[in-house]
Amino acid sequence: MDTPLIRTAALPRIATGWVVGAVVLVSAVLQTALAWRRATPGYFPDEYMYAELGRSLLETGSPLVRGEQAAFVSLLYPVLTAPVWLWDDVESAYRTIQALNALAMSLAAVPAYLLARRLGGGARLSVGVAVLVVAAPELVYSGSVMAEAVAYPLAVAVAWATLRAVERPTVGAQALVLVLGAFAATARIQLAVLPLCYVLGVVVARRAGEHRLAVGAVALAAAAGIALALTGAVGIYGDVTAYRVDPLDAVQGLGATALVLAYASGWVLVPGAMLGFALALARPRSHVERAFGAFALSSVLLVLAQAAVVGDVGRAQERYALYALPLVLVLFSLYASRGWPWRRPLALLTALTATAAAVVPLAGWAAGQGSAQSLVLTALRRLEAVTGDVGLASLLVALAATALAIVVTVVAFVRPRHATAVALSLAAAGMLATTAAAAAFYHESREALRASFLAADPSWVDGLTDGPVTLLAAPRSTSPDLHSTLFWNRSVRHLALLPATDEPDAFAFVDAVPDAAGRVDLPTRLVLVDTRGSTVLLRNADRLGAGPTKALWRTRGTAQLMLLVSGRYYSGLLAGDGGIRVWPERPGGRIAARLELDLVAPRRTPFELTLPDGSTRRWTVRRGRTTVASIPVCSTGLWRASFATGSIGFAHGSRVGAVAGEPRLVHDAAACD
Repeated sequence: MDTPLIRTAALPRIATGWVVGAVVLVSAVLQTALAWRRATPGYFPDEYMYAELGRSLLETGSPLVRGEQAAFVSLLYPVLTAPVWLWDDVESAYRTIQALNALAMSLAAVPAYLLARRLGGGARLSVGVAVLVVAAPELVYSGSVMAEAVAYPLAVAVAWATLRAVERPTVGAQALVLVLGAFAATARIQLAVLPLCYVLGVVVARRAGEHRLAVGAVALAAAAGIALALTGAVGIYGDVTAYRVDPLDAVQGLGATALVLAYASGWVLVPGAMLGFALALARPRSHVERAFGAFALSSVLLVLAQAAVVGDVGRAQERYALYALPLVLVLFSLYASRGWPWRRPLALLTALTATAAAVVPLAGWAAGQGSAQSLVLTALRRLEAVTGDVGLASLLVALAATALAIVVTVVAFVRPRHATAVALSLAAAGMLATTAAAAAFYHESREALRASFLAADPSWVDGLTDGPVTLLAAPRSTSPDLHSTLFWNRSVRHLALLPATDEPDAFAFVDAVPDAAGRVDLPTRLVLVDTRGSTVLLRNADRLGAGPTKALWRTRGTAQLMLLVSGRYYSGLLAGDGGIRVWPERPGGRIAARLELDLVAPRRTPFELTLPDGSTRRWTVRRGRTTVASIPVCSTGLWRASFATGSIGFAHGSRVGAVAGEPRLVHDAAACD
């Protein structure tokens, strides 16, 4: 016979409801304030993709990206945000979406509270869980135009609905699990595993017979999903049957993700949560608790496994495993509600986690782009800016986490009645500190991104145009630059790539291959030319305006290239090597540019040009002087040359040398005499 669920009433029910509501409201306001400090999106191509899908659903009723079907499976978030794009002003729409995201993620406090109460937590303990669920650094994602804002509360709601259905297996309760599970899967496809975890929970609880409707529906859905995956019909995710991953990389990524998730959950709660797993499965107080133990264990393992084999394999991918965090918090409440039993195992687990923190420092995972998918590592990067050394920052974090975990364990032995309050308070302090550091890092990095690539009015292209625009991307372009322009300017409907330009995403683009005269067939006469890493000049076109890394032209007829210098950045710095292409209008001309050195550069550096016939021309660029490199262009068709310059530093993601003014192509009949 099952033991009844413990129902403690530390707070009146009405008062508790108001408290949870206040938690949601305060969280939404604070997260909105943090989000509005973010100058521009930066998670690309995701934020651009979700914005474009929402805009196209509003305008055409179809999920399109740059005019073509996106074949994207998880459309719930674009559908929900589509009405926001009724704002003509992109800034207004962006800020509205951030506020709605903050509210949506904060609503996760409600099912988290209900979940903890159903598992025997008292009112105060359950409110504490609700607070931690929205104090977690994961809510910083509410500032991004991404589906995590909707998927996070839905994942917690599925867990709550599962317990409700196990406790009272009515048709309506089972249907609620299936509906919420379907919504979660259409928000983030990885959450399609949650209904499977529900089935596992009722099987482990020996209640499968009471859930025949749901079990059958999940089995049919799983079979259909597997069939679609085997046929390659999973949209932009490609053919899963051809997917390969190195097992060692997967194990490494699994460990890294589990480690940062432990830090994200406040660290001090992890030993208690582990014991909560054990108690729910080995000594459950009810079949509901046993079902939750199986649901939580399978959910955590599956989301961690997905994060280990999909995406940037081998790195910490906290973003894809954040749905495990609320379950960890609820499992801690399950343990704490029993009065902190098994204290010796608790001490052992605390020692093991402290050892893990010491043996596996976070510094190694945060190097390079390692922090891209982890808010914990992002916060570490911010702490690095304060301490001046990522190793020292990592050590301080590990020492603090270990010390606080030891404090909680000691209190559990000496004053067990106060252990829960101490643990929740310390976890909340750690979470809020991580949240503040991660939000500060994003504020600074997005300010830098906007200053580098966007004009004072990031939607300046929309303000200058009266029709659709084609973005012509050149070699050495970057995703943040291109996608920032595409996000902020709704008039930029097409993307064309010149030869040797990397594809920025998986969506539609035009191959812009110039003919012998430099003519390029583009979808529109309004052309926004990318000048981030290349200088591009058009012939027979009027220049309408320019931003830091873009120039807007209106062509008179077919677009025609006059000059392309690959490797001259928008700052004027030349890459260590690059190429020059010229399409002269008539024989006899000269291309010239002024070369200089930055004040911090060495006193001199060489500049070498290899001409079409294989001969070379050399110049020495001296600091404090201007050197003019001028060469004849004796061709009626495409003229090619390449250059190399001595390296004086690192900028724009590459080695750079001299500074070059914008090249000029002038007619000179005597140049080829």
